[in-house]
Amino acid sequence: MSAFAFPSIYNFPPFFTQQPNEATWQTQAQLWISIILAYCRFHKIHRLDLSDALTTELFYNKSINPFIDFLRELCREAEARIITKHYKDDGLAEWDPPNKKTSAFIYWKKPEEWATSISNWVSENGLNNSIMTLYEIAHGEASEGTDFYEIDQTVLLKALDVLVKKGEAQTLHATNAEEMGVKFFGSG
Repeated sequence: MSAFAFPSIYNFPPFFTQQPNEATWQTQAQLWISIILAYCRFHKIHRLDLSDALTTELFYNKSINPFIDFLRELCREAEARIITKHYKDDGLAEWDPPNKKTSAFIYWKKPEEWATSISNWVSENGLNNSIMTLYEIAHGEASEGTDFYEIDQTVLLKALDVLVKKGEAQTLHATNAEEMGVKFFGSG
């Protein structure tokens, strides 16, 4: 697998410190959001642990970060602020768990978009009126090559909940989540 290609702004040292001017900060936050979403999509990351993420290339550019402790603390503050102020408002992130704010689901595709992908896949593969387990949907041979292959189980459940609310699916509960079944409705 090739490496993620960061945009040129990633090599600009001030990008790693929160800018004091509000308009500049808004632009900076939007750039960070774009990078985080693209990075998570590229690596198929659905859940981001904030403290772990600070030590990854996403928030630590080794070539420009000689003041690692200082910058890491600024990144921690900026990242938390980005998620609370921008991501959450746009429906692009959700704290997990909501009260701790230590990790977050990063929705490079929102649950509604995942639901559409799954619904299209069900129709295209003649799986209407069939029952599948969560494991089969997320890790099964039939789903290999789809954008939801290896999807986080919680994100999958949120997508399936969208389909249930639209009347396109019904969940069938089991002793554990991976064995949980889903019946897809349709005439396929």
